Amino acid sequence: DNDISNLKGIKSYIDNNFTQFQVDEIVSEEREFTKFFKSKSVDIIIMEIRFLGINSFQKIKDFATQNKNTKFIVYGNVSDIDYLKECLNIGAIAYAIRPVKPADLKKCLNSALDYFKSFEEFKREEKMLDMEYLQNFKVFENKFLSVLINEVVFSTEEIENSFDYFNINISSPYRVAIVRIDSFREHIMTKTQKEKHMLIFKILRIVQNNVENAKPFINLFNEVVIIFGNGIKLDDTINILHNIRLNIKEIMDLNVSCGIGRKYDTPNKIRTSFVEADTSLRYRCIVGYNSVISIDFVEPENIFSAKYPYEKEKTLIYTAVIGEYEYCLKLLNEMFEEIKTFKSKFETILPQVTFSIVLGINRLSFEQGLKIEPISNFFPSKDILSLSNTEEAYSFLKDGLKVFCKYITEFREKFTIEIYENGLKYIEEHFFENLTYKSISIEVKCNAKFFKKIFEKNAEMSLHDYIIKFRIEKAKKMILETTLTDDIIALKLGFDDVNTFRQTFKKLEGRLVGDFRMLNKDLKR
Repeated sequence: DNDISNLKGIKSYIDNNFTQFQVDEIVSEEREFTKFFKSKSVDIIIMEIRFLGINSFQKIKDFATQNKNTKFIVYGNVSDIDYLKECLNIGAIAYAIRPVKPADLKKCLNSALDYFKSFEEFKREEKMLDMEYLQNFKVFENKFLSVLINEVVFSTEEIENSFDYFNINISSPYRVAIVRIDSFREHIMTKTQKEKHMLIFKILRIVQNNVENAKPFINLFNEVVIIFGNGIKLDDTINILHNIRLNIKEIMDLNVSCGIGRKYDTPNKIRTSFVEADTSLRYRCIVGYNSVISIDFVEPENIFSAKYPYEKEKTLIYTAVIGEYEYCLKLLNEMFEEIKTFKSKFETILPQVTFSIVLGINRLSFEQGLKIEPISNFFPSKDILSLSNTEEAYSFLKDGLKVFCKYITEFREKFTIEIYENGLKYIEEHFFENLTYKSISIEVKCNAKFFKKIFEKNAEMSLHDYIIKFRIEKAKKMILETTLTDDIIALKLGFDDVNTFRQTFKKLEGRLVGDFRMLNKDLKR
């Protein structure tokens, strides 16, 4: 503050009444303020709003931005009230009006104490959360690895960044193997939950002791997944897994089978290798349990099953059913870009795969309650059977999806109009009740948020405004056609009391109820 006596008075009050604070400095000139804060920092500044001269508010704002840990108590004249209030948005804890009375200063300082107490609690909670996170770090690592092999949600860059973050020291090319307990159900029938967990945990330990340049982790209660890196050869992988299998048998008297996927250069193909390893384990019943089985041996020609973009196909089906053609086209392009890598294999089962997509669209439409035309109207069966190459399949799906999405969009528009009209009908019959989006959405059988969106788009006003307007129109009709009093009309229309009715009527009609009644009575004469 430029007023030094005022500064001394505030300091004296704090020293005598608030021992929780220590006053570091009192400053009566702007240059002293700048000099002080070049070398020191404080928790809180008590400042007169115009102390920093021209553009004082902007200077306070700039200072607060640069010193986020410093808070303010500001004070000024009644004419400064807008600036004082605005300071609350840029780091001020409280404000007061000049002359600052002891009671006002006390209130501001207590607000500061409450803030710092809350801030300390927040910091303690953050510290505890950090500690808890570190304690559960392995949980997040395992979740990442589980998602990596079970879902296609990561880009190459994301996977590599996650490897760095979790300190997973494996590099391309990658190969995935699975160690799975044989006859698992028989082994766990008499075991407790802890014993079941310990079973797979012991297997993980044995695997860890047998591998290098790899990341093993528990995927299921009956299997450990190993992501090998550094371009490990197939023969070496087989030997490692044989040793793991023998160690588990020797230490735990347990039989396991091991599946091996193919080797890939990029981390986003780790899931593909996992699917191949999983596929190879299906041959246990043929090759024999307690075996090491490579996809290269049991399905040497199959480069289709594991690489086919099933996740994109599922998303494509969902996107078609909501009528988003542009996104459908994007997904279709991405799918066929991947399909080109195994074009010849794809073309041997072209009709089957195309039928699968079309039937998926039909099934999901049915599940969502869409009573649409037969799916063959959009994707003719005879045309599917005559498809002979990838280009034809792409064009067939592209054209069919365009027609289908247009139909779905129009169908959904009719559906939303029907919901809106049913909502209006319900309002007309129950306008005197306390209606909400939720209560009406239940009656018209849709989500409350969805109904709100439909209603406000079509009515071009909120539900509350619509109901009030509807009630006033009803009121005008009652006034003109009956001899009912204002009290009775208010009651019939669902207003809380007659005064609320009268105020609302005047607000919407621009005149009092009595004036409206008298004017229309005169007009009838």
